[in-house]
Amino acid sequence: MKNYFIANGEILNTDMSIEEIESQVQESLDEYTSGMAQFMVKELSDKEIRMFFIRDFRCDPNKLIVYDADMSLITGVGIGAFQPQQVGGYPMIYPLNFAGKNFYTDITAFIRFYKFQLFEEMGQLVEHIGLRCYSDRILMQIVF
Repeated sequence: MKNYFIANGEILNTDMSIEEIESQVQESLDEYTSGMAQFMVKELSDKEIRMFFIRDFRCDPNKLIVYDADMSLITGVGIGAFQPQQVGGYPMIYPLNFAGKNFYTDITAFIRFYKFQLFEEMGQLVEHIGLRCYSDRILMQIVF
C-alpha cells in the first residue's frame, strides 16, 4: 500500500526507493538552501518512514519546540507562514512565539499543521508523527 508524506515540499510515497526519495528531496533542498542542508532516510517500510534533515541551527533539544526555519525546511512552505503579520508573515500556525531572531511553536502545534497538510494534499491519514530538533539535525518519524 502506498502511503504519502512530505519533505521540503516534495510529495513522496512509501513505494519509492530510498535513493529516489533522497535524490528528489536533496535536489529541492540544494535549490532552497544553496546546499546548506542535507536529507537522509534512516528507515522506510509500507507502514513507517524515519527521516532526518542535517543542518546547522542553534536550538535546545530539551525544549519541545520547532523554529520557523525548521518548519519551512520540513514542509517546503515559505518561512512567512510561520511568522506573524507584524513582521511581514502570514501565519498558518498558532501559537507563535519569539526567541531572539526566530519564531517558534510547540512541536504538537507543528505536527497538527503537518498532519493537516498531508490530509489536504493527498487525503493521507497518519497514526503517529514524532519530531525531535537538535542543533545539527531534525529527526522525524511517521507511522501510517
